Amino acid sequence: MRRILVATTIVAAACGGKSTIMATAAIKASATQAQSGMSSASTNTQASIGLQTIGSDVGGAAASGSVSTVDLSTGLPDPGQLAAAAMAPSSTSVHQALHLSGTSNAASTIPVGCLRRDPSGSPTLVAPGPGCAAATYLEVDYDNGDVVKVTWSETTTSFDLKFEVTAGPWTGTNLHYTGNLNGNSATVVVTGAMLFSRTGSAVHVNADFSVTYVASVSQSTGSTTVNINVNGTATDHIALVKAHENFGLSLQSSTSGQTTTSTVQWNGSVGIDLLKADGVTTDHSVAFNVNATVTTQTTGTSSTVTLSLNGDVEYDGSVAGNLVTRNNQVYVDWTDGTEAAFDPTALAHQL
Repeated sequence: MRRILVATTIVAAACGGKSTIMATAAIKASATQAQSGMSSASTNTQASIGLQTIGSDVGGAAASGSVSTVDLSTGLPDPGQLAAAAMAPSSTSVHQALHLSGTSNAASTIPVGCLRRDPSGSPTLVAPGPGCAAATYLEVDYDNGDVVKVTWSETTTSFDLKFEVTAGPWTGTNLHYTGNLNGNSATVVVTGAMLFSRTGSAVHVNADFSVTYVASVSQSTGSTTVNINVNGTATDHIALVKAHENFGLSLQSSTSGQTTTSTVQWNGSVGIDLLKADGVTTDHSVAFNVNATVTTQTTGTSSTVTLSLNGDVEYDGSVAGNLVTRNNQVYVDWTDGTEAAFDPTALAHQL
C-alpha cells in the first residue's frame, strides 16, 4: 500500500477560480495515458537521484582512500529499485546524504584510475596505465559487467559529479550533478540523459532531465523526517511524454513502543505534455494537482493504511475532473457527471 504514496509525483492546488471543460472519452483516454507517463517520470526522476547516490559514494570513497568498502558485487540496480532506495526515509544527516567523503578536494585532485577487484578479491584502485585508460576519470568495473565512468570533485559543502555508463543495461546514461549544502538542506541540480534496457525486462528507459531537487533531514527522539522538493522537466522518449514537475514530498517515520508510524505527504503538481510522434510537439496537456497523505501504522505483522487524497485533473488548462477519497479509495468525479475509480498504485513505484 505504500505504493499509494505515489498516486502522483504530485500534489496541490484546490481548483477555485479555474475554468472547467466537459469530460469526453478522448479526454479520459488522455488522462489515462498521462497517468502512465507521470508514473514513469516519477520513477525515472527518483532513479536519477539513486544514481547520484552511487556515483557520489564511489567518488567519495576514492577521494578518501576507502575504495575497499565499495560493493562491486551487484552492479547497478534496475530503475524501480533505485527509485525506492532514493525515496526511503534516511537516518543520516543532509551532509551525509550528499555522500561527501569528509575531505576537501579541488578539481585538480579528482580521483582517477580503475576501481576493480585485485587478485585477492578486494576492491582496489588501479593507477592509469597499461590495462587502465582512465587518466582523467574514475572507472568502476562491476562484477556483472557494468562499467561506469565517474568524474568527481568536492569541497566540504559541495560536489560536482559526472556519471556515465559505458557497459551494461544502463549504457548511454550520461548525467551531470552539482550539489551544495546550506545548513540542514542540500540542493542538487541534475541534467542529461538516462537509458536502461535489459533483455527480458519490461522496463525500458530513454529519458532526458533538467531537474533541481532540494532535500532536508530532521531528527528527534524516535522520529526522522525527510523533505524533498522537485522542480524541472523530465522527458520520456518512449512514452512520448514530457513531465513538468513541481512537487514537495515529506516522509516521516517514528516508533512508539511496538508501533511504527510512517506518514507520506505529497503537495504540488505534475503537468504532462502528451507529445506527437516527432517527440517534440505537444498534442495535449494533462495536469494532476493533488494533496495526498498516506499514513501506515505497523505493529508486529499487522498494518493499517489510511489514505487522504484530493485535487483535480486538468486538460489543456481546464478542469475535467476532481479527485476525491471515500472509504479509503480514490475516485475521479468527471465533469460529465460520471465517476471512475482512480488507482494510485498505477502511478507509483515501490516505496
